[in-house]
Amino acid sequence: MVLTKMMQLRRVVITGVGMVTSLGLDVPTVWNRLLAGESGVRRLNRFNAELVERYRIPEDFPVIGGAIENFDLKEILQARKKEVTKEDLKQIKYTDRFTQFALAASVEAVHDSGLNLEVEDPERAGVIIASGMGGVSSWEDGVQKLLAEGVRRVSPFLVPKMIPNLAAGNVSIRFKAKGPNIALSTACAAGAHAIGLAYRSIQMGEADLMAAGGTEAAVTILTMTAFYRMGALAMGCNDHPEAASRPFDVKRSGFVMSEGCGILVLEELNHALARNADIYAEIIGFGMTGDAHHITDPDKEGAKRCIQQAMKDGGVTGADIDYVNPHATATPVGDRNETLALKEIFGDRASRLLVSGTKSMTGHLLGAAGAVEGIFCALSIRDGKVPPTINLDDLDPDCAGLDIVTGKARSADIRHVLSNSFGFGGTNAALVFKRYED
Repeated sequence: MVLTKMMQLRRVVITGVGMVTSLGLDVPTVWNRLLAGESGVRRLNRFNAELVERYRIPEDFPVIGGAIENFDLKEILQARKKEVTKEDLKQIKYTDRFTQFALAASVEAVHDSGLNLEVEDPERAGVIIASGMGGVSSWEDGVQKLLAEGVRRVSPFLVPKMIPNLAAGNVSIRFKAKGPNIALSTACAAGAHAIGLAYRSIQMGEADLMAAGGTEAAVTILTMTAFYRMGALAMGCNDHPEAASRPFDVKRSGFVMSEGCGILVLEELNHALARNADIYAEIIGFGMTGDAHHITDPDKEGAKRCIQQAMKDGGVTGADIDYVNPHATATPVGDRNETLALKEIFGDRASRLLVSGTKSMTGHLLGAAGAVEGIFCALSIRDGKVPPTINLDDLDPDCAGLDIVTGKARSADIRHVLSNSFGFGGTNAALVFKRYED
């Protein structure tokens, strides 16, 4: 991004985080289980015998995923406030699951930030929340009702349930944020793009506060069937789902579908300091590129340019990066190309570069992945801990040459972290996080 030399760019810090994943319904639970090397992937209860028969699901269909069990937005809101209002109940009734995830994570993130939004200028607060698929479950329900029962049985709330910007819209309404209010749908890079563009908005003076992240609720029969027919999903793991997601392993066969949300509160530095906010980390670099190569097969050069852009934007070199949270979805081509890109960028230092494929535990949250992993990066900086990569039993020689953390979490002095996200359509995003220092 070309900026005028005279422009004084503002510093941007992370002051609050919120998360909903298959590992837990709040950040402390997810983080502790991640550091312990636990998997959130399980056999999906929704694929019961009746569903298998109705849709003629073949035996090799992967009926596994990172599904969130026992999610109840009403209970989450009650835990954060004294009572649930009529407006709360309307939001719950007339929103899709992906929006409800965003509301839950946003409530946690704002609470975690310590912000008192009643004293903030609402026109200086904004929301950018991404989703790769939007309200796909509501869309599927609507189609089934249309075909089975006719036009009059389709809900008049179908459109506001399914369109991807309604997560951002509902969060904006809940917190009365009147600044930038947009949604992104850049496939599996969307969550990282949302953080990056929110960072830019604050950096360039368009806002002082932003809630940014990604949300996804696409563990549905149609979406999973589509990825299955593409050959993109991990196969042969129905009897041992926790071992299905295998980044960098020679036996990796594809990604595991997951759902969830990650939301970060980004804040202009002086604004945060003025209220004595706790700071997780600073965002200093953002890059985004297009492969212009293929709609589904990733291109090493596009990823490489994206990472280099983010590092240049952050004013760092390969010698500065301590830890990389890679995209690493456990697809054969994707993991290999990302490894090659990192080795070419970091050269001799690549073998000392700490790397952990956290999708081995969370599965792949599509448009929410980059946001959830952005939170992991901030927590790694705060705690000086790098999560492990599980299920890495036999390293693919094509993915060798990096210091991939396995077995258990590793303590380390972490000052700079790189996070990568790449998506269908050849869209790429990279972020650089830094330990906050005066």
